[in-house]
Amino acid sequence: MKNSALPVQPAERLLLLDVLRGFAIFGILMVNMKIFSNPMTIMMLPLHEISGGESLIPDYFVRFFFEGKFYTLFSLLFGYGFWIFMNKQVESGSILPVFKRRLLILLLTGALHLSLVWAGDILFFYALLGFLLILFRKSSNRKIAIWGVIMVLFPTILMLIMWGFIALGSMAPEGKAAIDASFQESADTMRALVENAYQVYSTGSYSEVTSIRIKEWLTLLPGMFFFYPSVLGMFLFGTWAARKGLGKADAASSRFFKKVLPWSLVLGIAGEGLYTWLSQSINMSVPTGTSLLATFSHALGAPAMTLFYVSSIALLLNKDIMRSFWNALVPVGRMALTNYLMQSIICTLIFYSYGLGYFGKFTTLDGIILVVVIFTIQIFASRLWFRKYSIGPAEWLWRSLTYMKKQQMVKKG
Repeated sequence: MKNSALPVQPAERLLLLDVLRGFAIFGILMVNMKIFSNPMTIMMLPLHEISGGESLIPDYFVRFFFEGKFYTLFSLLFGYGFWIFMNKQVESGSILPVFKRRLLILLLTGALHLSLVWAGDILFFYALLGFLLILFRKSSNRKIAIWGVIMVLFPTILMLIMWGFIALGSMAPEGKAAIDASFQESADTMRALVENAYQVYSTGSYSEVTSIRIKEWLTLLPGMFFFYPSVLGMFLFGTWAARKGLGKADAASSRFFKKVLPWSLVLGIAGEGLYTWLSQSINMSVPTGTSLLATFSHALGAPAMTLFYVSSIALLLNKDIMRSFWNALVPVGRMALTNYLMQSIICTLIFYSYGLGYFGKFTTLDGIILVVVIFTIQIFASRLWFRKYSIGPAEWLWRSLTYMKKQQMVKKG
């Protein structure tokens, strides 16, 4: 049976979603910059251990205002887009095969991205989780919300279970000694990998860099259980928001955002303040009472801070004083996939040995400045692109393969 659907036309796009996508691209780059200029496995070490003697204030700034907030925002937008896609009109058949093809293309893009460019790719797992999201397409709003909460809290629940088993195993002196030795061996292995990665990324050939990149990705793979369940949770909340029509600039949406703005700010500050303070000197991969508290505070604080950002932008969207700022973000958001991939290409060419070779030589403050420079360039490049074209290059390829039909890229007239 034939499946035929049309992509979203420019006139049908929701301004708030494009602004939020542009904002998310900025925040994602701010968080990723530390692991563009350092090994990814450095994330497994305490903050004070990776500071290299520099001031921790820039790290606190990134951790408090950015870390965990922008993949959350991107995930909400993915869930929102899923609901929009699933409600497209089709000539015949079901839209589901088209969406599955869309996910398979995203999966392939992510696989190429992480293997050839950068191991911090999120597209690969976004695509895999997208297939799970399909299972909720006919679920009630209540079921979606309940599963969303469960998934967001899953890392905390998993940490609690692991902490419990460790506590039981440590009741006997010999058990505690064995567990401590195991964690010490794991920490030593991680530090050795970090040191090796510094050397390879700084001086190695492209094939050697690719090898260490895959090794880092495989090493961090078990940690995905502490990260991607919450992504699925945000997919579900994004779907819920789409069903409620919260991306529209109407009175109902304004009432919702006004209501959640104050408490999301309070909960966000409390949760992320505690998380930033606790995580500065602990190894988050080791289940302890402190790491459990930090995980829980981050599980609550990061989505709350994200909701505060979204609410603030939604309520300021139609204010004349902010119009120029939103207009700058819209083109970036309209070609979010292109800009996300370009950030990886630009940054790896700046830092890796086969590029300019600045790996390990940037402080966090240097990275923040570089983020502003790169994103400013992306703003102007995106605006320039849309003067002639109606869609970003990566988006054009993704859409053409999804609909199995070459899409129009050059503007008419």
